[in-house]
Amino acid sequence: MTLLRMAASYRHSADLIRVRIIALKDAAKTAGPAEKSQLEQRIRDLNILYRETRETALVLERYYDRRYHAHGRRKLS
Repeated sequence: MTLLRMAASYRHSADLIRVRIIALKDAAKTAGPAEKSQLEQRIRDLNILYRETRETALVLERYYDRRYHAHGRRKLS
């Protein structure tokens, strides 16, 4: 599997995570206080996973681009 294919897979996973976040936000609107608290915690956790998945996809997409590593958020050694 090439890095670009891996990046596409990560992007797809990020899309699925985003859809789940949206569904949980909708569910939290009608949930009771205890359930709403649990849903909000799950949303926070998924937001972290979503961000990290997107960042990983970006690193994979630009792995061979030296300019990205010199100025990007994640500099690889």
